[in-house]
Amino acid sequence: MNRLLMSTLGVALILATACTGGGRPSMAGAHGPTVPTVTARTASPQSTTALQERAIERARSTLLAAMSTKDLPGPAGTATASVGPGSALFVWATADDRFCSGSGAANGGFATSSCTASPGDTAFSPHPKIVPLVTMVAIGTSQNLVIGADRETVQAVTCNGTPLAFRRLAAVLDGRRALYAFDLPGRTGGSVTVTVSRAHTTATEHVDLLWDRHRGSPSCR
Repeated sequence: MNRLLMSTLGVALILATACTGGGRPSMAGAHGPTVPTVTARTASPQSTTALQERAIERARSTLLAAMSTKDLPGPAGTATASVGPGSALFVWATADDRFCSGSGAANGGFATSSCTASPGDTAFSPHPKIVPLVTMVAIGTSQNLVIGADRETVQAVTCNGTPLAFRRLAAVLDGRRALYAFDLPGRTGGSVTVTVSRAHTTATEHVDLLWDRHRGSPSCR
């Protein structure tokens, strides 16, 4: 059983997802008809993309069906922050401009969401800064983070000097704030370094991860 933990602006939520596995019992030593060998075919990029899009839409439907009316997305809709095996993470702003995040299962199983109490909780900063917004962890598997950049643009995200792939999301929370998402291995601790551009200068900021650095697990600093 995997467990998910989601933190939105310091509010953490943990839940159990559906167990997977089971499979067939081992047939070692058994005798039976010979099974013909089938050559596996690699899915084309187009079919892979189509499958992922369908999974995202199913996950979004699962999430929205489980939410209260007051927390539903406003006119800007949802932005897909991360897609994992069987689920997806979304962020959005409500009709009254509160920031929300949530995850839904593509198979119609679990759904979880968290919203801020008021728009002021994620107010646009008068100064350039990185705003940590969401951390979702599938224990032992992956860690998905969403950050906002106020009055600056993210140029790179690194862990111990190693660049991490990051993606810019659709604007759903105050059009002035750029939203970015990136992923890390499950229980990575410490902090990542974010390089940003401000007007004509470059600066670095640090985003703390959910855990401190700890022996025996990956860490960033």
